[in-house]
Amino acid sequence: MWVTRSTGGSAGRARVFVWLLAAAGCGSSPGVTNDAAGMRGGAGGASGLGGAAGTGIGGGLGGASAGRGGSGGSGGQGGTGGAGGTPRPCAHEIDNPWCWSARDLTDFTDIAQSFSGAIFDGRYVTFVNATSAPPQAQVRFDSQGDFAGNTGWSSFYPNINTLGMVWRGGVFDGRYVYLTPGLAAITTTGHDVVARFDTQAASFAASAGWTGFDLTTAGGTPDATIPGYQGAAFDGRYVYFAPSVKATTTDSVASGKVARYDTQATFAAAASWSYFDVAAVDANAAHFAGLVFDGRYLYFVPNATTNAHAARYDTQAAFANAASWSTFDTTSLDPHAGGYRGGVFDGRYVYFVPVYGEGTSIYRAVIARVDTQGSFTSAASWSTLDAATVIKTTSFAAVFSGGGAFDGRHVYFVPDFGTPLLRYDSQAPFTAPSSWTETDVYDVTGSGSEFNGAAFDGRYLYLVPGGLGDAMRFDAREPGPVPAAIKGGSFY
Repeated sequence: MWVTRSTGGSAGRARVFVWLLAAAGCGSSPGVTNDAAGMRGGAGGASGLGGAAGTGIGGGLGGASAGRGGSGGSGGQGGTGGAGGTPRPCAHEIDNPWCWSARDLTDFTDIAQSFSGAIFDGRYVTFVNATSAPPQAQVRFDSQGDFAGNTGWSSFYPNINTLGMVWRGGVFDGRYVYLTPGLAAITTTGHDVVARFDTQAASFAASAGWTGFDLTTAGGTPDATIPGYQGAAFDGRYVYFAPSVKATTTDSVASGKVARYDTQATFAAAASWSYFDVAAVDANAAHFAGLVFDGRYLYFVPNATTNAHAARYDTQAAFANAASWSTFDTTSLDPHAGGYRGGVFDGRYVYFVPVYGEGTSIYRAVIARVDTQGSFTSAASWSTLDAATVIKTTSFAAVFSGGGAFDGRHVYFVPDFGTPLLRYDSQAPFTAPSSWTETDVYDVTGSGSEFNGAAFDGRYLYLVPGGLGDAMRFDAREPGPVPAAIKGGSFY
């Protein structure tokens, strides 16, 4: 099995990546199904790797539960326990290996995976696969199942001719899960198609539960102004999609064209959809990567690294009225306060998660936070924090984030490129180093090093693998309801 391998310590860790290239064209047959319980037989999996002394997840990681490819092979062997060490009761510490578990998702994706966010629907966590390489398998986990094993896992192979491909994030509206279409180009292999799954369907893995709607051709002919989208949110009636970029013959161009679907109307009907170009309000309000809902307002997360203008829409006002929209330049607070991917709402504040300071210095990852009880357009409502100033160890030279999540008390900034998982206590001062903790997930668990999104189910935090690494689950708190602050979804 091909995997992502990391070597070295937490600083300067070298990585080898296996890049998957999209295959040209796909058949027109219905989507292929693939349940964990029915994986094909094949060559036996490799033996599990024992954990380092006292640091492995549950004393060591088991081998694959079933082989891949070929025929008639035997199943993989169980993993051996880590040498020595005493189990440490989990008190929800991010540096405690006994609070973590791992799962290799390549069993379900045929090693064609590039996940981009996850969606919790009240019971299941859907991991959104953004790859354009066949079979584009979407993966779902039953939160009542066995995370590290096979029980509770299923996957679905979409037919790109009806459902499209390349999704980035999504949202749940109380019944349906929506996958955000991220394909910015009009091609012969797929358009910008919103995929929707009915959670009341008998099986996630069956085509019958899935429908798609092509935004590109909704008007009858291909519309070159329809961009790719990145992130979605639900306000109780409408589902919104955050515009990213649209393709030209030579380049991609930032777009502000927000798409909105009325969930009280027919999904696959052009009349159920409307658009508003927020760039008409502010030319720099374009190219977003995430969407957050606070109960009234929608916040569009700016991905630009210069002139990064966040946008806010009042859902109690007319969608197509420019007066319903406002913008704010986060780089006016700090020139490094840009390049965000994903946002988090904690009940009062909205946090913009920095990818890194691209275009300036990669060592400046500046988190921006806006107080929803203040004026969105006033600098007094905003605060920033250079993530490097709250890291207590010297082994991390940079911070790269891949989305965020909220567990009812703590805000998590998901690590990308082998940098630390940051956790902020929302009941403590934002800029105080004592309010923050960090850990290297790989060093603690022996698995996972880069991620692209997260989800929270009321107890566990799920980290979405950005490449071929493992999905990770952290025991974040005692079981309880999902915080109202995150219901309705956001990009990550």
